[in-house]
Amino acid sequence: MIIKSFITPIGNFDAIYVDTLLTSLVFLNSHKSNHPPDKNLQKSIDIFFTKNGSYVPPKLNLQGTLFQLRVWNALMSIPRGCTESYGSLARKIGAPGAARAVGTACKMNPIPLFVPCHRVVRQNGSIGEFALGKDNKEYLLAMESK
Repeated sequence: MIIKSFITPIGNFDAIYVDTLLTSLVFLNSHKSNHPPDKNLQKSIDIFFTKNGSYVPPKLNLQGTLFQLRVWNALMSIPRGCTESYGSLARKIGAPGAARAVGTACKMNPIPLFVPCHRVVRQNGSIGEFALGKDNKEYLLAMESK
């Protein structure tokens, strides 16, 4: 396991790798990391936070239940600047009525930003919760919609 760090406008993160695959991101908020900078991932993150946001995501190693993996893969298909409701995502993965379970899978997402759970909102259009904080979800949605 290798741990490296990177900085974003919403806070600091540690990136955890197994071999060369990104396994998880740990949100440190304003706390500084004790790990060396991840120069390659920092480049992708810097592009992610630009207006265009056209970046190449790192190779991921997603670990979860079959349901979680279905949700996380569906999240990666939501285009930048778009949102989808928990219920519509549940229907998209063939689990109608599982909106709450989709929300739980979003909360358990080990690689936020690259697996964009912030793009999932409530049926009524309100933004709902976010593991990295509601303010950060608002920031990310506003940034991507420009």
